Parts: sequence; C-alpha cells; structure tokens
Amino acid sequence: MKKILLTGFAIAAAFVGSLAQKEEMKELWSVKLTHDADNTGLEESSGTLFSSNEKDMTVISPENGSVKWTNHFKDMGVKLRKVDEQIPMYEAKVHFLFERKFGKDQMVVIDLETGKLLWNTDKYQNIGYENVVYIPEMESFAISTKEALTMVKARTGEEVWSTTKFKGVVGAYIYDANEKAIIMLNYKPTALAALFSGFKNQLVKINMTNGDIIWDVAYFGLVEKAVVSRKPLLKLWLNGDRLFLGLNGFHVYDYKTGKIQWSVAYDQSALDTYRRGIGAFGFGGRRLIAYSVYEAIADPIIEGNDVYIFDMASKGSQYVKKYDLISGKLLWTSPEIKKCAIAPNMYKLNGQIILQIGGVARVEAIYEITERNSDGSTYTYRQYKIFYQNFGPYGISSFNADNGQQVWRSERFAKGVTNVFPHEDKLIVCSGKAIYSLDQKTGAEKYEILLKDDDINNAYKIFDRGGDNVMILAEKGVSLHKKSDGSKVWSVRTKRGDFDGFYGNTAIYATEKDDQFAIDTESGKFTYYDARKGAKTQITSDGNFMFVFEKKNVTKLSTK
Repeated sequence: MKKILLTGFAIAAAFVGSLAQKEEMKELWSVKLTHDADNTGLEESSGTLFSSNEKDMTVISPENGSVKWTNHFKDMGVKLRKVDEQIPMYEAKVHFLFERKFGKDQMVVIDLETGKLLWNTDKYQNIGYENVVYIPEMESFAISTKEALTMVKARTGEEVWSTTKFKGVVGAYIYDANEKAIIMLNYKPTALAALFSGFKNQLVKINMTNGDIIWDVAYFGLVEKAVVSRKPLLKLWLNGDRLFLGLNGFHVYDYKTGKIQWSVAYDQSALDTYRRGIGAFGFGGRRLIAYSVYEAIADPIIEGNDVYIFDMASKGSQYVKKYDLISGKLLWTSPEIKKCAIAPNMYKLNGQIILQIGGVARVEAIYEITERNSDGSTYTYRQYKIFYQNFGPYGISSFNADNGQQVWRSERFAKGVTNVFPHEDKLIVCSGKAIYSLDQKTGAEKYEILLKDDDINNAYKIFDRGGDNVMILAEKGVSLHKKSDGSKVWSVRTKRGDFDGFYGNTAIYATEKDDQFAIDTESGKFTYYDARKGAKTQITSDGNFMFVFEKKNVTKLSTK
C-alpha cells in the first residue's frame, strides 16, 4: 500500500447506522513518538510505516510498533536548516529530502530501511516531486533539470549518463530490455513551468546504456497531472512493432523509427469542457484552490485489428468510430450522438458497442479552510478531495460493431444515470434512484429495483464487487444487492463525510472530524474508531488493519 496523505471520495459517510451492527476497532498496539506526524506513509512489502515533519523522521514496524529508527535531520552530517519537501520512493527504498536555498538547493537521499544517509548533492537545482522518476529496471532515478535529463544510480548518486536533448520531466516511460532502450515522453511541470522555456513535446527512444537519442518525435496534446492524485493523464504502451499513445485522442507510432502511422485527435476545446469541469463545485464557503474532472471519456477498445473510439469531433458533435489498427483506415462512423456532455464508459459485448452517455465522473479538488481557535485566532489548512460528480444529459446506446448502426437506445435513463457495467449477457445500470438489469442485445429491462427501501437516498455510483454482488454508494449510505435479481443483501445508512475507497473487502469511511469507519462489504457489519480531529491514517491493502497518527501517537487497529 503506497499512500502519503489521506484523501477520499467526498460523498457520504458519518455513521448513524444500527448500533447493533457496529463495534469499536480493536487496538493492537499504540506507541508515542518524539515528534508530530505531518507526513505519513505505509509500504507493506518492506514493512515500512513512517512518520515525519520538517525536522524529524521515524520508521516503525507495522507488525508490532517497534521503532526501527528515528532521525533528527540536522544530525545526519548534512547542513540542513529545514526540510521544505519530502518524497518517499518505496520501490527504491529511499526517502528524498529537499531544502530550498535560492540557487543552492540541497537534495538528500536516505535509506528507508536504516535511516542512514546514502548521498547528497547541490548539483540539481529547482527539483520537486515531479522532477524525480524512479526507473526500477535501471535501479536509477531520471532527474530532470532546466539543463538536462540525468540518470542517477539510486543508492550512490553516481551519474550513469546525461542528455541535453530531452527537455522537461518524464511523464511516462517504457523499458525495452531486448533492445536495451527506454522510451520516454516529456511534459512541462506545473510548479516549475517557467524554468523550461523553449519547451516542446517530445517522445523519444533512448539508448539506456549511454543516453544517446535513437529517435525523437513530437507528440500531440498537453499532458496534465491529476489535481490530487498527481497521476499523469496519459497512457503509453508497446505492442510488437507499434507504440500506442492515449493522450487527447489515440495515436499510433512505428516503434523502430518513431514515425507516426495514424492518429485521431480530440477537439481541445471539448476536452477543456470535460476536464476543467462543467460548472463550479461548492464547498460550503471554503476557498477552492484547484479542481478538475476525470474519467469522463471512455477509453478506446482494441480487439484484434479493430479499434473503437469515442470521438469528440467538437463540443457539439460526438461519434463512435471504428478504425483498422494497422492502416488507420476509418471503417465506419456511427450516427451522431446528440446531447452528449460526457461518455465515461464504452464496452464491446456480443457484436455490439455499448456506450454510456452522461453519468458520473471523478472530480479532484483542493480547497482551503480557515477555522477559529477558542482564543479568537485563526488557522488555515488545505484539504484534498476526490469525489464523484454527475453530468447530463443521460442515456445508454448500442451500436452494431460491424457497421456502426444504432441497435437500440434506452430512454429509461433520460433523467439520470450514474454508471453501467456488463454482467454475463446483461448490463447492470443505476439511475440514481434505482438499479436495473438490461438485456444487452435489445436493451429490454430484466428488472427494476427502487433504492427507496435501502434508506440511503440517491446513489452516486455502483461498483462490481465480483460474483453476484453490486455495491451501491449513495448520498447517505451504502448497500449491497444481487446482480441476478436485484434483491438487497444489506444496507447501512450514514451521514455526510468521506468515502476513502475499497481495501480488499473493506470499505473505509471518515467523518469530517476524522473519525474512522470500516464496513465489511460482504456482511454490512462495521467497526469505528473515535479519532481526534486532524488525525492521519494509513490502511493495509487488504483493509484488515488501520494505522492512525494523532500528533505524536501512532495506533494500530483491527478493522474486523
């Protein structure tokens, strides 16, 4: 589990469900550290649980809470007045510390397992988290500066090679062991954009041994990173002698030469509408710092030599199109899909292309909150939210995969749809007020189950939980139904709060006061922990254990 700060889906969650169903999480151990926990992280495979602030860092054993090591940064043999930024690199088993000194920035790398200094340098200036990418196949970091891209050995700081022919930071890469090459795509980092003057989009193939550029081509589009999760919004993959790039469209390159073979580019103004949000998001008077909308456009479907793409020709014109993967020849275009703001899901089932029109998209936002202390003074802090927002108009359409002609369109969902997913020869759909099973071939309803009896208000999204289970996440609760007949298995009513996601078969929630709740998604039973406000959490990937950091105290809890 690799997680630095608690973020969540801001939907529904301070529990008021049946007291008979809930119990306190069992405390397994608790330890008191010598410093507060401003930053926390958990990496399970190496048994690393860390807590740090700008002066100190401690690594604890997740098993028993024993302190593996604790360091005061000033005592490491490096002159550090303060630490301005920290980056844990779990895969490399190191932790970066940065101090900004106006042209004399210090970069310090320590061993996560021992806390010992590995290396430090002031050679690389104006470096932030975006500028350092770990390449595990080379056991090295790709460090991007204004002057060059430098490959540096992770454990020693030794430079492997450097090139001035790659500008910007690494947005994505592919390692090719057979050709001893690495394919890299660049982008301009948000925080340090002004430093990269003369920047141009580059997709390059580099000799991994000496850094020589094998080929260098321009790519179309603008790479963004998600507001909260900071994940690059692109896909780069290699299949045989073709290189594929999903970025503002679909682009196919010849891997040997880098020459583009064919491309379908989305209209940029339409993309701005999708990604930048349609309307403003209210946060109860809290100041919005940044937000954006994601997962609003269905990914292309590649099956053999066929490619199906949801193509935004412009804001007002959208189509499904089929292309030949080899030649890029357009094989068919569907009838125009009118009144379509977003199309987040598309599936190919039994000779048909199923397209979801409208529905839920993921929103990431950062906002600032100012609160007043009892003495009248105020303090300000930032919160990071990942939540769902619904966008209309709505509908579900099916097209013949051979010729693109519309087979059916369901008008049942004209007033609302959250999302849809396939199950056997059926489609499981949620309108917000009910769940449905549709015959995939005809769109005919197999059943309609109203969610009124769940007592959780309107649904935000449904999740395929495997087997015969569909999870419904709603404004005031969560419930589980059977896909086969729609019958309810259980439901739990909640108040407003944050849903932090699924960890194994556990759904994790937190209240605005940072109290923690864990629902067993199979039984609907849940446990809780009354945390102090401002507490931070780390959760194991199976959802069985939670670590709560409350100032200097760290507590391990069992969620079952």
